[in-house]
Amino acid sequence: MNTNIAKLKRGKGTPPPADTAPDVIAEDTRPEKVELKPLQVRIPKTVFEEFSEQAGREYGFSHGSKKRLFLKMWEAYKAQIM
Repeated sequence: MNTNIAKLKRGKGTPPPADTAPDVIAEDTRPEKVELKPLQVRIPKTVFEEFSEQAGREYGFSHGSKKRLFLKMWEAYKAQIM
């Protein structure tokens, strides 16, 4: 198999000088990591399905939506009792 390397373009320009380029490693803007613990409860299947549906509607049908809905409910509960 012959590959035509003439079509490969060489990067244009040079990288910025180190003193003007931002230090993206030192500027860690990720949220602080918190220790996670599992929470497991047994609920009726219909409640689970309703909860899953609501979580999907609010946060999208993706990984983590039920956790986000639970945390939203927990914060609302805490605000209500305080």
